[in-house]
Amino acid sequence: MFDVSKKRYRLRIIIPAYPVFNIYSRVAKGTTALGPVCIASVVNEMEGWDVEVIDENNLRRYGPRSDSIGADHKFLQRVRPADVVGFYGGLTSTIPRLYEIARFYKNKGMITIAGGQHFVEDNIAEALSSDIDYVVIGEGEETIKELLRAIEGKENISEVKGIAYRNNGKVICTPKREPPTDFDRFPLPDFSLVRYARIKLYPVERIRGCGMDCEFCTVKGKPRYATPKRLLECISSLLETRDARHFFIVDDLFGQQRDETIRFCNMLRDYQKNVGRKLDLSVQIRLDKAQDPELLSAMRQAGINMVAIGFESPIEEELEVMRKHIKPENMVSLARTFHNFGFLVHGMFIFGYPLKESVNFKISARER
Repeated sequence: MFDVSKKRYRLRIIIPAYPVFNIYSRVAKGTTALGPVCIASVVNEMEGWDVEVIDENNLRRYGPRSDSIGADHKFLQRVRPADVVGFYGGLTSTIPRLYEIARFYKNKGMITIAGGQHFVEDNIAEALSSDIDYVVIGEGEETIKELLRAIEGKENISEVKGIAYRNNGKVICTPKREPPTDFDRFPLPDFSLVRYARIKLYPVERIRGCGMDCEFCTVKGKPRYATPKRLLECISSLLETRDARHFFIVDDLFGQQRDETIRFCNMLRDYQKNVGRKLDLSVQIRLDKAQDPELLSAMRQAGINMVAIGFESPIEEELEVMRKHIKPENMVSLARTFHNFGFLVHGMFIFGYPLKESVNFKISARER
C-alpha cells in the first residue's frame, strides 16, 4: 500500500532487458532510451520526489545483476526502496520481461505504472491484467506529474488525462491528453539519473511525430518541433558536463522542417569550431533526402556521419502497400549519393512484409 504520510517518495523507472538474441543488444550496452530519461527529469523537479532510471541493458560491470537476466531488483529494493515503479514499454519484445518485473514489485506492494509505444488498443487491457496499476497513454511528461500527485492523494485520479486503470474490474480510459508542442518548458534530459549505466552514445531529439504515413509505423501525427537552439543546448550541455562526443538524434525523420534543420546544422558546425571539439552524430532519414545536396552538405559539416535509412524492401508491391512512396529502381543511386557525401549508410529492412491479398509479383521468387 502507498504510504501517504511520507515526506519523500521514490520513483524507479525500469527499462526492461532485451531478449538475449536481439539486434539492439550490443548497442544497448553503451546507450539508453531517451523517453524514460525525459520522464525522470520532469519528476526530479517535483517537490517530495526522488527518481532513478535502471536500464537493464546497461548496468556496466558492477551493476546489480540477477542470476538470470537484467537487474537484481531484490537488491535495489533493499538498498533504495521505491514507492512507485515505472516501466518503459518501447519495444514489444521486452514486454514479457516487463511483466515479470512488474509482478515482483506488485507482490511487494508497490504501485506500478507502464508507458511506451507498445501500450495501445488491446495491449492496455493486457497490461492492466499483468500487475500494472496504471498505463500512461502517449507522451508522459505532463501526465506523470499529475498521476503521481493523484497517487499522493492530492488530485482525483479520474481527472488525470491520458491514463488507463481498472475500477471494479472495468478498464477506465480517461480523456486523451493532447501531445505537447512547447518543449522549452521541459527540463533538458538529465542522464545522471540513469544509475550504473555507462553511456557513450547519447540520444537527443528535436522533433516528435512524422509527416509521412508508412503503414507499419506507430509514429504518426503532425510533427511537433523544438527549436534548433534547444537541441544545440542539449548537446552542448552534455559535452560540457559529461564529455559526451557521440549523439543519436532520435527524430524519426531528420530533415523535416528543412530550413530549420539546416539552421541547426550550421549552428552545430559553428559551435564545434568555437569550442575546438569534433562531435559524431547519427540520424534517421528518408532515402529521398539524397535529392537535397544543400541539406546533405550541411549535415556533413555538422558532424553527422551515419544515416539510418528505412529501405524496407526492394519489392515494388511491398513498398506500395507500406506507402513508402519510393521506387526500388532508385534505391541504389540514392544510397550512393549519401555514400558519396561521406555518410555511413545503415540500412533497415522488413523481410516478408504481409500483404492483404494475393499479389502477382513482377520479380521472381529467386530475385526476391
